[in-house]
Amino acid sequence: MSYQAQHQNQPPNYQNIREKYLIQGEYSQSGLQKQQQQSNHQMGRYIQAPKDKSSHQFSQNDLSREHHNTNSQNVGHHDTSHGQNHSGNNHHEGHYNPLQMPCNWDIARKHALSRRTAKEKNKDPTKTITVETCPCCGFEVDREDIPYCSDPMALSFLGSGFTLFYNYLKYCIIILFIQLIVKQFHNLYTNYEGSYCSHIKREKMEGHIIEEPYCPDSIFLRLSLANKLDNREALETMQVLNFISIFIIMFVLIYFRKSQRQIDTTIDEEQLTPADYTICVKNIPTGLSVDYKAELINLFQNYAVLDSTKQIIVRKVVLVYDIEEIIELEKKLDTLIERKKEAIKENNFDFHHQNVLKVDEEIEHLEHQIHKIEEEYELHNTKFAGIAFVSFDDESMKQQVLQENPHTSLERMKSHWNRGKLEGLGNEDLSWQGQKLFLEQAPEPNDVDWEFIHITTNEKIFKRVRAWIYYILFESAAFFVIYLISHRLALLGDEAHEEELKGKLDQDTKRKINIMSFSISMTIVLFNKFGVAKIVHYIVDDEKISNKTKFQISFVYKYALALFLNAAIISFLVDIVILKNVKGAGGFIQNESQIFVLNAIFPPFIWFVDPWSLCKNIWRNYIISKGDKALLTQQEANKLMEEPDYLSAKRYSDVMKTMWFTFMYGTAIPLGTLFSAFGILIYYFVDYYNILRRRTVKESISIQLSTEMIEMLEYIISWCAFGEMIMTYTFFHEVSKIDILLIIMAIVYQQLPMEDISEYLFPVENNEEIKPYAEGSASFDTDYDRENPVTKHKALAEWNQKQQSEENQNHKVKKVFHQQDEFGYIADGHYGNR
Repeated sequence: MSYQAQHQNQPPNYQNIREKYLIQGEYSQSGLQKQQQQSNHQMGRYIQAPKDKSSHQFSQNDLSREHHNTNSQNVGHHDTSHGQNHSGNNHHEGHYNPLQMPCNWDIARKHALSRRTAKEKNKDPTKTITVETCPCCGFEVDREDIPYCSDPMALSFLGSGFTLFYNYLKYCIIILFIQLIVKQFHNLYTNYEGSYCSHIKREKMEGHIIEEPYCPDSIFLRLSLANKLDNREALETMQVLNFISIFIIMFVLIYFRKSQRQIDTTIDEEQLTPADYTICVKNIPTGLSVDYKAELINLFQNYAVLDSTKQIIVRKVVLVYDIEEIIELEKKLDTLIERKKEAIKENNFDFHHQNVLKVDEEIEHLEHQIHKIEEEYELHNTKFAGIAFVSFDDESMKQQVLQENPHTSLERMKSHWNRGKLEGLGNEDLSWQGQKLFLEQAPEPNDVDWEFIHITTNEKIFKRVRAWIYYILFESAAFFVIYLISHRLALLGDEAHEEELKGKLDQDTKRKINIMSFSISMTIVLFNKFGVAKIVHYIVDDEKISNKTKFQISFVYKYALALFLNAAIISFLVDIVILKNVKGAGGFIQNESQIFVLNAIFPPFIWFVDPWSLCKNIWRNYIISKGDKALLTQQEANKLMEEPDYLSAKRYSDVMKTMWFTFMYGTAIPLGTLFSAFGILIYYFVDYYNILRRRTVKESISIQLSTEMIEMLEYIISWCAFGEMIMTYTFFHEVSKIDILLIIMAIVYQQLPMEDISEYLFPVENNEEIKPYAEGSASFDTDYDRENPVTKHKALAEWNQKQQSEENQNHKVKKVFHQQDEFGYIADGHYGNR
């Protein structure tokens, strides 16, 4: 069964009608349906690439999947005009130019205001108003600050990801307080009432009998499990309470999933975004001499759904391109800009010197070359990557298409090994030239990493395997170095303790040892906080992940694991396994208690001080004071005026490490649970203040990140079971039946499909009102064509023009852009870094 996709057999005026729709956005429904029926009267489920450009060929087998639907409305975004052609040497004077030098600091300040974490001001829908926007990104300048005391739902305009993060923190705090109430307050009381550490032991050393308590005189030791080693009854009670608390936490985690889904659904109902209407289509055949947009529209409107009574309307198709060539040209553009800066310096900051103007001509020429390449890509589908974003008229159509065209991981694997082909395709499979089209929910436009989305599967596999090798090598080296330092530090403490018992340790030496010990510990903490984060970021960036949510998931997994290994596992190996110093001076209890304190205080303190913002503010003030001698392009000035970027992955990693660490060692050090609970509580308020006042948010994070973080959080069950068993064995040299039962329960829990169980127990209804694409898109902050590097310049110009048109349906609110006359738009032919 095959369909040879060509246009010659279409009625003569079919293409004209389609072009009319593409330009005007409307069409005669009955007339187009009639002509579609004439030309597409026996189309099958399969579409094959044309063998020549002059004929349609149909197989008789197509009758088995014939569609007699009347919804063949050829709609989409197919305007083939490409905006203005800009000569490399003819930029309009006064128009916005991201590469201009000297920069305009007023524009940069307006850009910073437009990018702050604040909502657009409410507008009277009955009035025509003037709205000032940033000329480079189109965001409104005049925004309304979110009160610090507001509910995190106020961040819903950024997407659900940020509100979900604060709900995540809330549930982490709830879980820790459940541990405290059910288990740890009892443990703290019985530990404090214990007397084991005050017992005196007698040891013979160099012919002398030395008496000393079993534990050093420390509040940490007195409140730890070590102080009730002689109280078996309290131990058994502790194990029962631990079992009960874990059982309660399991239920809370299931309900937590429901809470996250409810928030995501509520925000989705309130905020319409491009992803609500859009799917991502992969494995499209490349290198065909066809109009891909037209063929995809035809394919989805006529063959994506089996039921001919279901109407499917495609509103927009955005193709993904391999932009490696453009990226290389932009690197050359960066080099030319640096040459221009050097020329300006060499000629006493004369911006109109002949040498400077000569470099300007080269920059203009290269900009013109980039512009022409992008036009070529879009006009002739050059470097099409086999991926497209297809937007439908409403969300129900999108869901119908996704439900009727599922695929499995095995199918994708087989298709990869067969160069896109898949054998044994049936009538129910949506395919093109023997390649099954893989459909999935599209990420938000600004969640897509357009630089990497075109990367082939082979290259992705290679990059990710290499990244894991780099990560393992780095973490092994870091782990080994920290292990050696910790080991040496522990030995030094033991030697100092022995010298002190012998009376040979003077106070100055003791003070130096303590200072050195604290300095080394702080160095390790700082390395974990800053060094590990930076290196892991470089490693994950090299994976070339196609969207930012997946990037953040990969980062959290690697960074949280590294922090946990460096903070928890090293101490376990050094103090318990090797030196067997659990409750002595400088031993496991004392060291881990200090880590609990540092971990509770240090991250929120650093985040409150915010050295990143401080450094940027100092640097910004210094650069601004230089005036025209700052030698920044407008794009660089815009970036400088922004607040630092907010990265959710680092926040999740800090919290995840704390939760894992607390549940692993909470049995031995119940005071640590109290520190962690209040540490995360403080972190919550500091982080919320920072995102509102000291950070720029540029990403739209989906619920996928939160779901993966819950999966990681559920490992606290396993860490708690493992920690309970290890601590019981370490202190009492036995493993109880309840510890074994807890281990088994943790393993079973990790294997169960908890998301499905949560959905079954706590279903969430979606009461979203279905709105057509034309109405929903009027409120989009961005869209796929406005984010796609190849189409963004033209799409931004068209969008800006549409906002001013009399036909703008955005509740009678006309956006009149001051920058049109004052600065122009980014689409006037200038290019900066992506």
